[in-house]
Amino acid sequence: MQVAAVVDDNPDTWGKEVRGVPVIGGRDKLPQLLADGVTGAICSIGQNKPRGLISEMLAGMGFELVNAIHPSAVVSPDVRMGRGCIVAASVTLYVDPVIGNHVYFDVGAVVSHNTIIGDNSLISAGVTIGARIDIGKNVLVGLGASVMTPKWGRDSRLRVGDNAVVGIGSVVISDVPDNAVVVGVPAKVIRYQEP
Repeated sequence: MQVAAVVDDNPDTWGKEVRGVPVIGGRDKLPQLLADGVTGAICSIGQNKPRGLISEMLAGMGFELVNAIHPSAVVSPDVRMGRGCIVAASVTLYVDPVIGNHVYFDVGAVVSHNTIIGDNSLISAGVTIGARIDIGKNVLVGLGASVMTPKWGRDSRLRVGDNAVVGIGSVVISDVPDNAVVVGVPAKVIRYQEP
């Protein structure tokens, strides 16, 4: 697979290059890419909901949503991964995780066994997600945060709700409600946001 072009709605980027790949213009260029035989696409923006919406727009146009997995990432052969996911350098996805669509794993993130990551979530650089964790949809887990069940055993699970935000460096050891913003060690709810 080869990267053919970058599309960006910011006109300041048009005519420039990103790592040697030309920025050809905005979304209006997508039909021409399809006509030229480009079949795969991925949306790499960091904002969760817009990444999901743009990814679904691309699929609706006829692009196949591809996964971008860095060669240094360690991805267990039993990972079940959706489409349009980004797995950056040194990421580890270990033993039987279930990964939704359009999930972004930043550099060095670690996901342990029997964990579920919902659609459109972003797992930031240096994050550690322990075993048997359920991450909802549209979740942001901030740089260096850790999420782990407080008890050992197969019956122990922890849930981070839909649209939640886990702050930088936080340690989550109890369930996080939908739409909550949590910070600290241990992480505590500081506010709720609109879904």
